[in-house]
Amino acid sequence: MFPPALTKFPTFKKTKNEVLAGTVVKNMTSLLTKIKIRTYVLAALVFISSCRLIPCPWDSDLDLFDEKPKNELLIGKYQFDQRTLNHVPGYDKAQNAKLELNVDGTFEMTGIPKGTFDHIHYHELDSTTVGAFGHWTAGFDEGTAELNVRVKFDSAETDLKDFWTSWKIYLKDKNPIILIVLGDPDSCLAARFEKG
Repeated sequence: MFPPALTKFPTFKKTKNEVLAGTVVKNMTSLLTKIKIRTYVLAALVFISSCRLIPCPWDSDLDLFDEKPKNELLIGKYQFDQRTLNHVPGYDKAQNAKLELNVDGTFEMTGIPKGTFDHIHYHELDSTTVGAFGHWTAGFDEGTAELNVRVKFDSAETDLKDFWTSWKIYLKDKNPIILIVLGDPDSCLAARFEKG
């Protein structure tokens, strides 16, 4: 015959080690979840705070070129625009700064704040001005017009070293504007030369 029916199921008591192991697993899971959440929040903050994601205001009033700019449009004399003189720390005294792009592919710069060429001097707000010279060519890369330049310095005048770089070229009222990023690119500061 059949055994009598159980009216109550047997209960088993957990040992101290089983209780402790369950608590450890629960705490580890909670800790890993918190670490994941904090990692995602940190990554989101870094991504959002990047100047590449949030557009810099220095080109907000400028128009892009549709193609590589013609040399004839770029050749001529440039000076800092009023926005640069009014809003870039230390540039208010640089009204006499000049950039001249020549027909033969050379350029000359005079009265330029040293920080335009060097991150350290820019952050120190060094008011020293320097001259520069070199060669330029116009370019177009990924939808942006560029002035590719080989910048050289007179070693008797400054301790700055020669270098290659690219400056962005925009249009404002059909006139070219050359934009030079100052300091850390994420700081969103630039010197703007307008053709005049």
